[in-house]
Amino acid sequence: MIYDTANRLLLQFHITGRCNLRCKHCYRTEGDVETLSYKDVVNVIEQFKILRLQYNKINQIKKKAHVNITGGEPFFRKDIKEILKYLGENKAYFSYGILSNGSFIDDETIKILKETEVSFIQLSIDGNREMHDSLRAKGDYDRVLKTARYLEKNGIRTYISFTANKENYKYLPLVARECRKRGITKLWSDRLVPIGNGKELEKLLITADDFYSYRDTLKKAQGNVFTKAFFKKTTVTMNRALQFLDSDGCYYSCSAGNSLITVDEFGNIMLCRRMPIICGNVFDSNLSEIYFKNETFNALRRCTVPEECMTCKYSAHCRGGAKCQSFAIYGDFNKADPGCPVLKALHQFN
Repeated sequence: MIYDTANRLLLQFHITGRCNLRCKHCYRTEGDVETLSYKDVVNVIEQFKILRLQYNKINQIKKKAHVNITGGEPFFRKDIKEILKYLGENKAYFSYGILSNGSFIDDETIKILKETEVSFIQLSIDGNREMHDSLRAKGDYDRVLKTARYLEKNGIRTYISFTANKENYKYLPLVARECRKRGITKLWSDRLVPIGNGKELEKLLITADDFYSYRDTLKKAQGNVFTKAFFKKTTVTMNRALQFLDSDGCYYSCSAGNSLITVDEFGNIMLCRRMPIICGNVFDSNLSEIYFKNETFNALRRCTVPEECMTCKYSAHCRGGAKCQSFAIYGDFNKADPGCPVLKALHQFN
C-alpha cells in the first residue's frame, strides 16, 4: 500500500558561487567561485535520482522529487542553458525551479525555460524601493519588478521572496500590491537568518517581541476577501515565516535533513544552506550515503521537541521552530527557535 504522507524530496543545489550582487543580508560569504563542471552538476543530479528512489521506497510514496537551482547567481554560468536542457530531459524524476536575482534573463532564456518546463523562477524584493536597493543594489527594485512581469507575461510562474527584518517587514503590504498589479504568482516571506553576510545585521532580527506585529503585517499583505477575490492569481503565504503559529490554516515544519538536502558549489553536502554544517562531499562520498548514514543528518531526524516547548499546543507540528535560527543563535539545532513569541509567553506565564 502507498501512503502519500511524506513530503517530496528536495535538493537545493548551488551550481555556482559567482554573483553580480553583494546583498547585505545574504547567508553566503564565499564570493566569486565556480568549481563545479557541467559533468559534476550532472553527477550530483544522478546521485539525487538514486536517493529519490530510496527515499520514496522508505516513505512508501510515489512522488517526483524537486530540484531548486541556485547560486550565487545561476544564470552567471556560461553552460546554464545546457544544464537547463539536462534538467528538462529528467522531468519524469523531478520538477525544477530556479532561485535567481533575474539580472540575466532574456528572450532566449525564456524560450529554454518554457521548453524545459521550469516550475517557477524565484526573485527577491525586500522592502520599498529605497529599502530594497540599500540591501541589494541601486536600481534593483525596479529591475526585479520589470523582470517578474516579463516572466509572467511569458507564462512562467514567478515567486517573490521577502527576507524580513525588523526594519523592512512594514513594507510587505506595499510589495503585495506591486505583485498583484503585475500578476505575480506568489509572494512569501521568511525571516533574516544571521549567518554569512547577514551576521552583520543580527541586531535587525525579528524577535519574539516583534513577532505579532510581523504576523499582522503579513495578514494585511494577504488582503481582505475582496482583494483575494479580485486578484485571484497572486497568493501571499505566511506559513513558513510563522511556522509555530496556526497560519494560513496549516503548519510548517522544518524539513532540513529530512525531505531537504543541500549541495553547495564545492560539492559539500549540508542539511540546509541556512544551517551550514558540512556533512560530506559528493566527490568523496554520495548523497545517499550521507543522507542515510551521516550522524548529523540522523541526529536532526531524531531531534525531538525541545523541552521548553513541551507544553505548547503547536509543538508536535513545528518541533521547536526554524532549526536554522536556533543554530545561528545558539549553535545548536536542538534548542527552540529564539524568535518564538509563544515560547516567550509560556515562560512569562510560568
